[in-house]
This record gives sequence, structure tokens and C-alpha cells, in this order.
Amino acid sequence: MAEFRLTGGCQCGEVRYALTAPPLLAYACHCTECKCVSASAFATSCAVLCDTMHIEQGDLHRFDWTVESGARRYGEFCTACGVRVRHGSEPSAGVFSLRAGTLDDQKWATPAAHTWQSSALEWFTPGKDDLLYDGQPTDYAPIAERYAKLMGLNNAAST
Repeated sequence: MAEFRLTGGCQCGEVRYALTAPPLLAYACHCTECKCVSASAFATSCAVLCDTMHIEQGDLHRFDWTVESGARRYGEFCTACGVRVRHGSEPSAGVFSLRAGTLDDQKWATPAAHTWQSSALEWFTPGKDDLLYDGQPTDYAPIAERYAKLMGLNNAAST
């Protein structure tokens, strides 16, 4: 069996990374924070295991903040062009939230769900089969299962 390798990087090419396993899932988040970070109507992210993501070139700068719940979060971005590459939590859950637009192969950015629909812009219309959540999901298994089917992966990952 061939070794899995999925690559990506920032806009200027200064930062390059490789994933050694497929994402666990991908979703589009419509929360106010994600809209701000992405400068768009929503942000598409992929959950990836931390130990499967390897920075192969360049440096990431880290920005830390506290969310409304009191949880500590951080974002890492290219020091040259400012593109946000990934997010994480403190303490670590062992998963990065990878900004899906940084992937070279955008097929892997196909969202299996839409979160924070309660904050979605009025003009956004989800697909008829999309999984929808008014806020943050408490169980990611249905999203991972749908993502595995969308991507043609043999086994749905559990998060």
C-alpha cells in the first residue's frame, strides 16, 4: 500500500506542510470568529491529527486568545504573507483545525457539515443533504462518517 501524503501551504509559498494521513473531517463554520479570520461568509476547516501534520518549510507565527467559554485557543500563520494555516487548543486535544484553503488538493476541503448556522449570512443556502448545526457540535462522529463517505475512505474516523 502506498504511503499517504497530502501537501499544502500558504499564499506566498514560504510555508509548506505535508499530512501523512487523510483529514478526519472537513466542515464549514459560520461563527462570527471564523467569518472574521477568513474575511468571508464562513471558513472551511479540516480536522487533522497533530502528529500527522509536518511543517516542511518556513516558520509559523502563533497568536493566542481566549474564547467566550474561557477555553484557550491559538492560530498559526505564515510570517511572510500572514495566511492562517491552522488552529489549536490549550491543552491540546491532539487535533489541529487546518484551514482547508491551504491544501494543494482542494478535493479534501469538501465540507461534510455546516456549523454555527445560527450565525450564517441570510443569503447562504446549504445543500439539501448537508449536516447542519446551530452551534458547535457535541458529537463529531456523524460529520466524520459523512466525510469518509464523501472522500471514499474505507473507515470513518472517530474524533
